[in-house]
Amino acid sequence: MRARKSKTTRGARIAPAKIDVTAILTKPVKVGKQGREERMTPFEVGLRALVKKALKERSLNAIKSLLEVAQKHELLEPPPPPPLNGGVRIWPGQLDLTFNDDIDEKWAKACGVSTKGKSKGGNNVG
Repeated sequence: MRARKSKTTRGARIAPAKIDVTAILTKPVKVGKQGREERMTPFEVGLRALVKKALKERSLNAIKSLLEVAQKHELLEPPPPPPLNGGVRIWPGQLDLTFNDDIDEKWAKACGVSTKGKSKGGNNVG
C-alpha cells in the first residue's frame, strides 16, 4: 500500500483569489434579444429582469428593488406639491355630516363616555 501525499500542508494553504466585482458587473455579456444578439452589462441584464418580474408577475420584492436602485441613482422625481386648496371638494347638499343629539348620547352611553360640557347639535363624537 502506498501512502497518499497531500498537495498542501495545513500551514501553507493557498488563499482564494479576490474577485473584482466591478470588473464583472461592467464587462459586457452577449444577450439574445428578439432573435438578435446584443451586448449588455450584467447590471443592465439584472435590471431588465427585475422590470420584467415587477410588471408581469407583480412581485412586490422586485418593485421594491427597482425603487431602491432608482432612488440610489437619483432617478425618481420628487412628488408634486400639495394643492393650495387642500384637494378636498365638498358639494353642498350631497352629504350631511351633522349628527343629532340622540345619536351622540346613545354612542356616549354605549361607550361609557360623558357628553357633559360639549355643544349641542354638532359632531360631538368622543
